[in-house]
Amino acid sequence: MRLAICDDSVEQTELIKSAVLCYFKKTGQKADIREYNDAAVLLDELNKTDGFDIMLLDICMPDVLGTDVAKEIRKRKDKTEIIFITTSDEFAVDAFALKAAHYLIKPFTHEQFEEAMDRAIEHFSSVQEKNIKLKLSNRGYQTIDINEIIYIESFGHAQNVHVKSGVHIEARLTLAQLFLKLEELSKGQFIAPYKGYIVNQKAIAKIESDRIVLQNGKEVPIVKRSFRKTRDCFFDYTFGAEGKK
Repeated sequence: MRLAICDDSVEQTELIKSAVLCYFKKTGQKADIREYNDAAVLLDELNKTDGFDIMLLDICMPDVLGTDVAKEIRKRKDKTEIIFITTSDEFAVDAFALKAAHYLIKPFTHEQFEEAMDRAIEHFSSVQEKNIKLKLSNRGYQTIDINEIIYIESFGHAQNVHVKSGVHIEARLTLAQLFLKLEELSKGQFIAPYKGYIVNQKAIAKIESDRIVLQNGKEVPIVKRSFRKTRDCFFDYTFGAEGKK
């Protein structure tokens, strides 16, 4: 895992690095940690590398604010998780808008830092590509990221896998086989709300008493007596399993 720490104070950079090393020693994970005391240098580095998995950013730095660094990362559409570490909560709204994983106020406690790192790593892991290899009706194969799937509809002996691009892929698997593969890759992300359908919970716009409305406007029926169960499953996944990103 690649991490960047950026704070104009050398003392603060070392303090944060020490906390990071302590965290990874405890979790048994390995990390490549880069330190920066100049946000402009960090921005220049971003243009020369593949980016970072997690960035720990001070906000109030000379010339370039930490929020400006974060804006550039979001423009690049990097999947970087950002933890802001600053002396005031005045930038909390900006941090939220930039989809920061956490916002720490200096001085922070060991427990607060661990909570921030736990959340960042959990978020990062949840958005990584998880690929499924589909056997196609023409006897070929196609590999896709499961997060690109909106829903799957059974059609005869094939399953139509509808993806975000608007096309569908005809897969030669049973619906049960597909569901099992998806469950192994991302437990709880997909549900089977009605006979012949599998739905990606990340693609749900709303749930009504007799249907699920997806973000692309497609409506998938549900049995009325299962409305509460379907709704609770969606809420549990969205707010409990960090599926909200």
